[in-house]
Amino acid sequence: MVINKKKSKDGLIFFTAVALIVGTIIGAGVFGIPYAIAQSGFSIGLIHLIVLGIFVTLMTLYMGEVVLRTKEESQFIGLADRYLGRGGKWLMFISMVIGIFGALTAYLVGIGSSVAHLVGIHPPLIYTLIFFAFAAPIIYYGLESISIIGLILSTLLILILFVIILGLLPEVQMSNLDYVDFSKAMVPYGVILFACLGYSVIPEVEMLLKKQKNKMFLAIIFATFICIGLYALFSFTVVGVYGSSVAEIATQSLSGIKNVFGTIVAILAMATGFLALGLVMKHVFSLDLKIDKRISWIIVCFLPLFVVFFVDPGFVDALAFTGTYAGGLTGILSCFLVYNARKKGKRKPEYVVPGGTFLIVLSALVFIGGIFYQTFHLLGFI
Repeated sequence: MVINKKKSKDGLIFFTAVALIVGTIIGAGVFGIPYAIAQSGFSIGLIHLIVLGIFVTLMTLYMGEVVLRTKEESQFIGLADRYLGRGGKWLMFISMVIGIFGALTAYLVGIGSSVAHLVGIHPPLIYTLIFFAFAAPIIYYGLESISIIGLILSTLLILILFVIILGLLPEVQMSNLDYVDFSKAMVPYGVILFACLGYSVIPEVEMLLKKQKNKMFLAIIFATFICIGLYALFSFTVVGVYGSSVAEIATQSLSGIKNVFGTIVAILAMATGFLALGLVMKHVFSLDLKIDKRISWIIVCFLPLFVVFFVDPGFVDALAFTGTYAGGLTGILSCFLVYNARKKGKRKPEYVVPGGTFLIVLSALVFIGGIFYQTFHLLGFI
């Protein structure tokens, strides 16, 4: 039997690209999905998962097409500058800032809550401050190995999700899945959108698939299908077992060793996410915007802590706000980017997302609608 080494290597690279996208998408946000879905009811939440899964996949495919239409290697702020001008560049930057600061705030809240749950001593703010005292110096001095730790934890996180799903599946009660509350129908929107975002890794995927760029389309679809499927299964089992009583951080609803192990993994995932995103944001301020290193560090670390102290958002509230505004704005920009890149791009792409202008406009309207709803909800009109 002769083994085709080239095909074997190409297949390994393809699945590495899929794993890279999956690892980027699935993070600590997954722990907030069951609670958000339980508020509206599983059937409504499942609709959100499917619909948003489709449109986030389109967003990611649009970003991929933009990258493929561009000869020079560039990140999305640079691509926005190229195809949308200075205004587009700053909107993309604002989207990134909202996304990162929102995630940093959510992780501070989530870590405090999870540790308090684990040790049984309150208030959670104590543990948020203890974690902050360790994390802030690391962000100041830098620890590049955080990315490697994050990759390991992403793999562990996915394995734990499967273990939880398999462990809870026999306990699912269908009556817990029948509940529906149309007044809270939009609650899952922002949380699911937050948990589905993974577009930022597309330039790295394009470099990885350097000789197989024609497979990027399939890699994106395959990866997002895996993530949405895993989210649906995780929500089905957790909501199916705990119903409307599921905790904001899903692992806190578990019992026995699953509770301890799941909560520890959630804490580690949020801690690693906080450190990784904090380092990214500090570099953006200090290197790209030329802001003093110490001032950059103060902004990155203390602004989320300020929000935790004086706004006191819930874990899911922080995810929902971040997902709606950062994810929504990025989704809208992706539509403008691909529309202009199809006119101005200097390279023939390996794929073109079907659906033409109609699908681009429809995608933008979905993200615009989410932003309007969240804004009216925050202002008390809904």
